[in-house]
Amino acid sequence: MILTGDPMTDRAAVQDHLAAPATHDNDDPVTLHRIMQSMIGDGLKQRYAPPQRLSHELFVLMMQLSENERRGKARRAQTKQKQTKEAAAIAS
Repeated sequence: MILTGDPMTDRAAVQDHLAAPATHDNDDPVTLHRIMQSMIGDGLKQRYAPPQRLSHELFVLMMQLSENERRGKARRAQTKQKQTKEAAAIAS
């Protein structure tokens, strides 16, 4: 049995698979457990899939964070330059 990722199709495939005449692997708990895991996983992926685009509010927050990080790096670089100049002045 191959699962497609579509919950309705997969659910029907699982029901058909389980309704088939009982063979050795249909009653195997490991097989049933894997089928259940797969169906639950597919359902969770569909329900909680991240959006492909950011909301405007989240985009603005990301830009602000990026700008704050950029400013912080610039300040650290300026401070480091001052410390280097002061150390050079003391050494000479």
